Amino acid sequence: MIRIVLAAALFASTAGIASAAAFKPCVVYTEAGKFDKSFNEMAYDGSQTFAQKSGVAVAEFEPAGEDAYPSALQSAVTAGCTDVALIGFRFQTALAAFAPQHTDVRFTLFDGVVPGANVASVLFAENEGSYLVGVAAALASRSGTVGFIGGMPATVIERFEKGYAQGVKDTRPDATVMTGLVAGDPKGFSDPFAASEIARDMLRHGADVLFPAAGVSGLGALDIGHAKGALGVGVDSNQNYLYPGRMLTSMVKRLDVAIARAFEAGRSQTFTSGITRLGLKEGGVDVVVDADNRAVWTPAIVEAVARARQAIVSGQVKVASPS
Repeated sequence: MIRIVLAAALFASTAGIASAAAFKPCVVYTEAGKFDKSFNEMAYDGSQTFAQKSGVAVAEFEPAGEDAYPSALQSAVTAGCTDVALIGFRFQTALAAFAPQHTDVRFTLFDGVVPGANVASVLFAENEGSYLVGVAAALASRSGTVGFIGGMPATVIERFEKGYAQGVKDTRPDATVMTGLVAGDPKGFSDPFAASEIARDMLRHGADVLFPAAGVSGLGALDIGHAKGALGVGVDSNQNYLYPGRMLTSMVKRLDVAIARAFEAGRSQTFTSGITRLGLKEGGVDVVVDADNRAVWTPAIVEAVARARQAIVSGQVKVASPS
């Protein structure tokens, strides 16, 4: 999927790729669809914001599965797309083969890296945002046991897990962080029942805060957690509204802002290829406090998270990351 890049470096001038007159932005979602209440939907919101402000329609493609990714890319190019946003690391293989064959098209890949003069790779520092979640979870947990549920083995999921565990342990060294994966493949992002069973097991072992980073699967974990009285943590987009008063927070990745800026870079002919990393300092990730979860945030949590945020931004605290 193509994501819009937040950092100013992404807007540096690049010549020779697609003309402004032919500008046509497009988004390719994963099979979870644009209304997944998570990463895809964040991209959808950003693309619609761009469309409303610019008056330029954004074409959309929703492949049925990973084996359809190459054909979705071909459909986008055949439709005349000049700027294609790809939503997620699972597009890496398809894009690596496709982009060199279509050098007149600008591609933006979110959560993954593909080299090429016409490819912008946008990564988010999930570990930094998840560290703040860990700080809050450590203080909100009554049992001292919290859980993390990832969709599948992947570097991006490891960043969530490592940051979360470090935030918990730095705040409460005697705490226990339970971890689990829904599946060993992409099905782990689309199986709410499996995620709910993992969550159920964690709850039986004392976990009272659950942080799923598993796309649609995570909704199953949040649902069972709410039913059993645990606090939940939303991911990618703001999911606090799902269970008002029972969500600790949501760790958001500002894909909405990034994708809108990526399309604007294409429209203004300021697209730049290469890798951009967006963390707390760049406004690429954050935790959400709003009307749906504010009552959960005690003064101690507010103060501790503020301190942790400043320590990360200043470089005083280095958050572990697999990459």
